[in-house]
Amino acid sequence: MIYSYKKILENLKNNIFFNIYFLMGEESYFIDKITNYFAQNFIKEEHKSFDQEIIYGKDTDINTIINRCKRFPMMSDKQLIIVKESQNLSFFKNTKQNEFENFINYLSNPSKQTFLMFAFKNKVLDQRKKLTKKIIESCVVLNTEDKENKIYDNQLPQWVKSEVKENKFSIDEKATILLIENIGNNLNKLENELQKVYLNKKDNEIINSKDIEMYVGINRDYNLFELQDSLVNKDLNKAIKIVSYFESNPKNNPLQKTILFLFNFFSKLLFVMSHKMYEAQKISQILKIHPFAAKSYIKATSKYSMNEVKKIIKYCREIDLISKGIKSNNNREGILLKELIYKMTYV
Repeated sequence: MIYSYKKILENLKNNIFFNIYFLMGEESYFIDKITNYFAQNFIKEEHKSFDQEIIYGKDTDINTIINRCKRFPMMSDKQLIIVKESQNLSFFKNTKQNEFENFINYLSNPSKQTFLMFAFKNKVLDQRKKLTKKIIESCVVLNTEDKENKIYDNQLPQWVKSEVKENKFSIDEKATILLIENIGNNLNKLENELQKVYLNKKDNEIINSKDIEMYVGINRDYNLFELQDSLVNKDLNKAIKIVSYFESNPKNNPLQKTILFLFNFFSKLLFVMSHKMYEAQKISQILKIHPFAAKSYIKATSKYSMNEVKKIIKYCREIDLISKGIKSNNNREGILLKELIYKMTYV
């Protein structure tokens, strides 16, 4: 049975459990959330050392896991077994016939006292295979790659606000956009950065942009969002100051991350211009970005022609190739980025 992340979490919070879960996909945030919820709430704290076991795929095999599942709980009326990084189990790479039969038999008749969870990260099983079909038939399956589990760019602000609310805080609009523009659509990283803020705030306080700057380490004046804004306004002096700051802080502002950010912005701008979209709401819906961010695209259409945007995209690709060593150039990274900024503003 394939379930959405929301449905699985809703069931857990309503004490609706199934004996076997198989969580897979590249978005590890959802997998971690579910496994952590189980690990923290399913077995009573005083019984965890007896009836809760967390093992790693590289350290075990499928027959050992099944044998453990067949054991009776020691102190509780149930036991929990979580197989983290189960993509490293040799069983899923090179399935032996005896292992396959043993596993299929267990899926058909799992122990009622055992709750087994596979955390299969960074990839998904081949749904054409017999093994995968049996897993989908017998287990609660989460595929983070399914459309219903995706968090698109235009949904990120609401996701951040919900995440913050769940932790008994609130966050203002400016802080939300500043966080998203600089961290991107990486849910685990967004959550980790927000945790830093929570540690320094009191319950029910409002998180503002100053909190994001101070605790997440984003400079208010020198960040990707401000760089984009300076280029939209063709403000060369401001843009050069920002990339000079990036050059002095390469660990937090790697060249390829900056190039990708600019490439994505101007690629989307080209799409907006070619489809003659000049309303923030429409841009937000089509590009799946927040309406606040959509305003930058509207402003940029008055500053750049379509041919200029095409040239900028070409410049981004060239600098990207140079930064990766595919195309030769003796300039260091900071010079490359400044060269790109000059070309963008004087295109």
